[in-house]
Amino acid sequence: MIDAAELKRLDQLIHQLGTGGAGTGSANDENIAREIEQILADLFSEGGSSGSGMPAMPSLPPMPSSAGRVAPASYRSPSQTGGVPAGDGSGQVGSASTPHARKTAQYFMTNLQRDFGLTRNQAAGIVANLWHESGGMNPGINQGGAIGAPNSNMQSGYGIAQWTGSRKQDYLDYCSANRLDPSSEQANYGFLKHELQTTQAGAIDAVRNTESAQDATVVFCNTFERPGDPQMSSRLADLQYILTA
Repeated sequence: MIDAAELKRLDQLIHQLGTGGAGTGSANDENIAREIEQILADLFSEGGSSGSGMPAMPSLPPMPSSAGRVAPASYRSPSQTGGVPAGDGSGQVGSASTPHARKTAQYFMTNLQRDFGLTRNQAAGIVANLWHESGGMNPGINQGGAIGAPNSNMQSGYGIAQWTGSRKQDYLDYCSANRLDPSSEQANYGFLKHELQTTQAGAIDAVRNTESAQDATVVFCNTFERPGDPQMSSRLADLQYILTA
């Protein structure tokens, strides 16, 4: 059984990554990463992977400096975005039972495995993050929960990954150039693929170095989503629905 106290500690540790001051952040992050790896090993050593025991835990990639982060609007504070968490029910298990959500999750899983040569576990880790960000694989969701066309506020997240700021503008430009509906699965996956092949290629490289779905979930959160509050226990809970879909 997953220990709630360990999941809470995991959330705290991931939130601390990259927050150390100049000259101390690197060593501090290494210590935090080691503790995260140990907690993950404890959480998923029983039943978390096939075969005998859990695969060797990969080293977590370093977090980018705070100046280079573009945190999804879902997890930026209201004082930063003027909004509430995206989808309102982001990370809630109730949406896991909807046939459309499962179908969309499978669409992303299949394409990620095909386009990037990922294992099922690696693709599941990515999709678990997208599920969490969009409140259950809603490609046309605005920060706050409204479904439909993207609003005009660039600081308000949109889409399956809750793109924000310059990345939201890039998404809208991509849709315009390719004559795609921004609320469609095709547009969302197309831009996700574009980012993973260009500006966010480091994220897909990091995911390829993972073995378990749990590791892939944590690594993609750290390297692609980079939220202010990871809410990792929720992402890992969503992962279980992805794996059993």
